[in-house]
Amino acid sequence: MANPAPESERIRPPMQARSRKGWERILDAGIWILENEGRDALTISAVCARADVAPTAIYRRVDGLAGLFWAIYDRKMEAITDSYRRGLSQAALFPAGSRARVDGVVKAVADMWEDNVSFLHPIVNYSASDPDMSARGARESLELVDRVAELLPSADGAASRDVARMLLQECIFRAMYGDTWLSHQSESYADFLARVTRMAESRLLGA
Repeated sequence: MANPAPESERIRPPMQARSRKGWERILDAGIWILENEGRDALTISAVCARADVAPTAIYRRVDGLAGLFWAIYDRKMEAITDSYRRGLSQAALFPAGSRARVDGVVKAVADMWEDNVSFLHPIVNYSASDPDMSARGARESLELVDRVAELLPSADGAASRDVARMLLQECIFRAMYGDTWLSHQSESYADFLARVTRMAESRLLGA
């Protein structure tokens, strides 16, 4: 049996300028609903009401709610990916193995999660019950781990991946459970960043 088409190939992009503007409103509305009301609130009718479009405007582009979800996901994740890639590119300007490189990489990843937690929180939680979302999240997370590990060269070959995995795991748990996870009191973002930076420096630099 043939594999289904990738999510992005199931979207029928609009060609006319007016249609593109309407599609952008639909995607923006879907992102707002996910960030403010959660995955369960994402329905065709809710998106139509917020974007002020008829259901046909959605069904012309995707096959139902599942297709709409993936279109929304693709749109937001493209922006998120561009953001952390810029941050990692800035960190890569520092000498390999330097404290500045380590600190810059940690900050780029942590900032990406913190800046987008309102979107990533429902996505991570949803992936726990949706195999397709879980599989895609796993692929994208592994790509991020690989990229981060490449930017953190170390004499200990395992150390770079240890830090990359630790950093992603810490960010995921913070996004899922908030700033009191395994803590007796709220941990501010500044304190969180300082903590994971110390952990990375200790493993990679012996600091």
